[in-house]
This record gives sequence, structure tokens and C-alpha cells, in this order.
Amino acid sequence: MRRVTPLLLLLNLHLLSLIAATAATGQPELPTRSGLNWLEEERSVLVRLDVPPLPLWNQEDRIGEDLPSALIFNFTLSHDNRTLLLNDNAILPLGNAYVPPRLYAYQTSKTLDELENDPLQIKNSPQFSLDYSRIVPQAEDGSLKYNNYTPTLDLDILGAGIGEYNTLLPSDTQRFIRVILHQLEPPSTPFSSLSFKIADIHLEQRHPDSQSKGPDGLKPCTLWSWLCADKPKYPWYQYIYRENFDDYGKIGSMRRFIHFKWATVIDAYGPVQVAVLGAGFGIVILSLMGYGIYRLWKRAQELWQRRPRGRDIDAWTADEELGGLLDDIEVEDEDYGYVGRNVVELADWTGNLDAEKPLPPLPPPVPPKAGEGSHS
Repeated sequence: MRRVTPLLLLLNLHLLSLIAATAATGQPELPTRSGLNWLEEERSVLVRLDVPPLPLWNQEDRIGEDLPSALIFNFTLSHDNRTLLLNDNAILPLGNAYVPPRLYAYQTSKTLDELENDPLQIKNSPQFSLDYSRIVPQAEDGSLKYNNYTPTLDLDILGAGIGEYNTLLPSDTQRFIRVILHQLEPPSTPFSSLSFKIADIHLEQRHPDSQSKGPDGLKPCTLWSWLCADKPKYPWYQYIYRENFDDYGKIGSMRRFIHFKWATVIDAYGPVQVAVLGAGFGIVILSLMGYGIYRLWKRAQELWQRRPRGRDIDAWTADEELGGLLDDIEVEDEDYGYVGRNVVELADWTGNLDAEKPLPPLPPPVPPKAGEGSHS
């Protein structure tokens, strides 16, 4: 019996070590719906998201205290149920994908049950500006037609700031929010006419690679890129860091540069003067284009008038045939001492090309034969 007891102890220790190793590998946790408070079923809900690294902000001393805190999010559908709002900002679908919405959330250390007794206490809580990752696996292009559109929004809070204080939130224990919408209309309804309900909302375990694209991990944004997009398709941006965006778009992109310069001109001269200058500039450009088209038309007309016509071609052919006939006649007349056109032009010692070839010398007279008298 004494030998069996140590073996059981060793077996128990081995099992405990396996359990500890399994827990250390970070097995995925199940989604949770704790921290939800429905204000209106399928239309409006409060979400309390624990944020362990974020200190509780003391508004009087303007410092962070080392106390556990959470951020409060209010997801609500618009009056027509066509847009999902996050703390009064359109989050799905987006109002302007070129300029992603600036999100904020109230911070608190209280539970939702405590806040439910005093709703105004949320409004008096410190308000943090947020960096976030926004993922919608389904297509968001409004020009497409869907058979049954049930979009899912994954919202992961990557950073927060208030006043001069800013911090990133890379904790693995932090969760992200998943919101699932269902359309209310029948299938194949046009996208612009769709309305939704909040079918489900819960907190998911953060993806292991969610922090792989921090602000320093994104590719540099330069004027060589129109959008500096994170992905090739609409809505182009997934990682929204406050330092990378302003009211005109993503800082560094060509599109943002043009919009910023245009807004600067509007502020400097006013919309009326800019409209007048733009109209004048447009008239000049159109005038130059019209003049260029006119010159091309005149040139084409001159070339058309200079083209050889049918009668000219017949006359030219007749002249060539007549010239060839005369050449033949002149060659035949050479035996009778007439020199026509077929004169060989040679260069004499002066280099004159007009010199004619000299005639051959005359043969000497033939003496009369014997017995033949000369004829006088």
C-alpha cells in the first residue's frame, strides 16, 4: 500500500502539469455577453468593455490612477434603422470612408447596474478618444445587390487618449466587440433601402495578431499613393490611429493633400472669389482647347485641298506618255545628225555638269583607186 500511494501522487502531479500547460498555451475563450445592458431590444444596447492597461482618469488632478477601469459604448440604430451608430457616430455603413469616424467612449469603474440607477453619471465621466481596428468581413459596397445582407462588425480598441495623455492598449486579456446585424426587408432588396436590427452582440477574445499593425507597423504614407489604403477594396482603411488622420483624410496621401490645399484656398479667398477665378481659368483652358481644335481643322482642310484630283492624275499620266513618245522619236533622229534630249552629260575638267559629250572625229578621206580619175 505504501508503494501505491507515491505512484498516485506522481500521477496526480503529472495530470496537474498537463492542465497547467494547456492553460498556458492560451486556449481560446468562449464569447461572453456579460457587461451588456439592452436599452431597447434589437435597437440599442450599452456595452462595458474592460480595459486593464488604461488607468482610471482623475478629472480634478488630470492624472491616471492605478485602478481598474472600463469603457462604455452605446450601439444604437438610427431612426430609420438603416445606420448603426456608436456613441452618435455612424459606424456601419460609414458616412465617409475617406475620413473614418473619430470614436470616443466614456470611462468608468462602475458596473452597468450601478450606472443604470444614475444614467447621467455616464455623461459626467471622462471621455477618451480612441484608436481602433474596424473589420466588416462582408462587402460594404452600396452599389452591389445582396440576396441576404447580414453584416458583422468587429471593433477592437487599439489605443486611447485624453488631453495630453495617450497610450496603446496591447493587452492580450482585452476583448473586442462583435456586433451582428440582420436585415428586415425580404431578400434581394437594394442596399440603399435596407434596414436592420441588432441580432446579437458579444465580447470575443482578441486575435493573436491584432497588434501586428500598430502605428509603426503600417507602411509609410506618401504623395505617390492616392489613399494609402490598408486594403484594396472599399472602405480601404482598417487601422484607424488618430495621428494618421485629420478632417481631410489620411495624412500624407495625395487625396488628402489636394483636399487640404483646396480648403486652404477657400478659406483664404472665399467661395465667391474662388468660383470667379475658377470660371476664368476654365474659360482660358476651353479657349486654348478650341483654338487648338480650330488649327487642326484648318490644317486638315489644307491637306484635303492639296490632294491630287482625278483630272490632274489623268493629265499627269498623259504628259508622261507623250514625253516617252518624244524620247523615242529623238533617239531615231540621231542617225540624221539631230541631237535631242538623249545627250550624255559629263563633268569636264571645270566640274561643269552641263558639258556635252564631244562628237567623234570625222574619218580621213579615202584615196581614189588606180585607173579612176578624180571628179571635179
